[in-house]
Amino acid sequence: MANNAEEPAILAQQCYLKKDYAAALQHLSELENLVSNNTVLLKRVQHNKAVVELAASDMKNIENFKTCMSDCAGVDFPDEEVTEISSPFALYNYAVILYHYRYYYQSVAILEKLLTSKVIKDKKLLHYVILLLLECTLCRRTYEKTQEIANAYGDSLKSNNEFSHLYQRLISRAQVFLGKKIHLKPDSIENVLIVAQEQYLNGNINDSCNTISLYTSLECRYDVRNEGEDVWAALNNNLGVIYLSLKKPYLARKYFQNALKEHFKNLESDDGDRLIICKDHPIYVYNLGLALHATKNIEGAFECLVEAARHYPNNPQIWVRLAECCIKKCCSDEVQKFIVKKLGSGSHTRVLVAKEKEKYSLAGESYAIPSLSLEFAALCLRNAITLLLNQESPTDETHPFIQAPPGPPINWKQRCELKNSIHVLQSYVYLHLQDPLAALVSANELLSESDASNGHKTWAHIYAAEALIILDKTVEAIEHLKPTMIHELVSGLPDQTRDIIGLAVWAKAAVCNILRGDLLQARKILQQINSSKVLPLQMYVEICLGCVENCHTLLRKIRYSHVSQ
Repeated sequence: MANNAEEPAILAQQCYLKKDYAAALQHLSELENLVSNNTVLLKRVQHNKAVVELAASDMKNIENFKTCMSDCAGVDFPDEEVTEISSPFALYNYAVILYHYRYYYQSVAILEKLLTSKVIKDKKLLHYVILLLLECTLCRRTYEKTQEIANAYGDSLKSNNEFSHLYQRLISRAQVFLGKKIHLKPDSIENVLIVAQEQYLNGNINDSCNTISLYTSLECRYDVRNEGEDVWAALNNNLGVIYLSLKKPYLARKYFQNALKEHFKNLESDDGDRLIICKDHPIYVYNLGLALHATKNIEGAFECLVEAARHYPNNPQIWVRLAECCIKKCCSDEVQKFIVKKLGSGSHTRVLVAKEKEKYSLAGESYAIPSLSLEFAALCLRNAITLLLNQESPTDETHPFIQAPPGPPINWKQRCELKNSIHVLQSYVYLHLQDPLAALVSANELLSESDASNGHKTWAHIYAAEALIILDKTVEAIEHLKPTMIHELVSGLPDQTRDIIGLAVWAKAAVCNILRGDLLQARKILQQINSSKVLPLQMYVEICLGCVENCHTLLRKIRYSHVSQ
């Protein structure tokens, strides 16, 4: 039987190398019939047949290949708990499929099992396994793991002319994030991108921009059909990142839009359905969302970030950005609506101006549906804080431990700062949603954090005071507005921030005094505030005190302030 099977096996291999896939499939079908009683050999033939069928479809018959590789591995896709490792080629191909579907953890688990079990006899397959394992660990942002694998298995690749350049690039990508100096020459577009990234991460933004511009003098040998990733999309994206860091969001937006155009042009081409074609558009969309957010295009940023959240739901920073979009849309001064009510007639006519009560959501509307509303902002903030793990502070607070793709992992310090920001935003959102109790809880949670910044603590005191005022607890509210305490907290903040905080604190202190009936003290406080925003409150105090002349003066100020705006 072995002799009978040998001839069609050799013929199938020869036809495959000649890219005569139809003939190769014919020989494999013949071989399949010959080994139908041998389960092990039958699986190998079916594996080879799936590989040829994928090649015959120009790498587009992905579902069939995925199903067959899962069967060969003896698992349901995307499980990684393989028990049978006697067919390393099939397991490698299964790991390749997992990688292209972005199941990096599962792919790493299988590749490591292949390496440690020492079942790989083919030297070239061993090289492929090591290279894919390096790539998967890079995609998982476990750069120390990449370095460990390189130290353990990389010697044979360094001296291999076929793989040495690719191996060096993979190791350099890890070293960039480990803070080690790389030794790549910017003599190819791939190397240019890595060298520019090292310069960018080291803070040499202008050098990074100059390095990327070297692509104009290089001969581009980068074939999208065979390499998968579109180098022009990557170049545009990286230039966008540079300009965004230089606080030039409009230029950054242009480059991110160009990156998306290049990327979608490839996806819409005849090669767009091929297995290896890179599908990195969520990264470009996320970056475009950040640029639009910086240009105050809130609607555009929101749409981009919603799509990014669908692809990267475990990134708390994306959820915070979405909440910020909702807050800016719903709570900015420009969107505050006023209504005018006319009471009485003739000489008894009275005109009342009041803020219109905002209807944040329609009846029956689900808050989980993405929309620029404060309810959705509250949901986003809950998602974000859930993703920030509750645990004891690690020994090394700068060591990253929360994955946040497509960005770098979050370390302990960043996690604490982000969590404190979320508490402040939650308190602000709940106040606008007329839920002072929830706002007070969020503010108190922040104030209980030992690592909260003075800026965060100040806003927490302000929002806690406002919540307590609404809850008719003015005595407790005043405790959060003590001038000496607030002054101490804001002393190191920028002047503009101090002015904003001062206005909020004094205004709320005046409200507390009004509610306690101490109108003279409220007037004294309001007279120290040089802002048109408190004029209506001053007007109320003067009316209560019966000072008609002062009311006329304030009315003129209100009228002139609206004209100047």
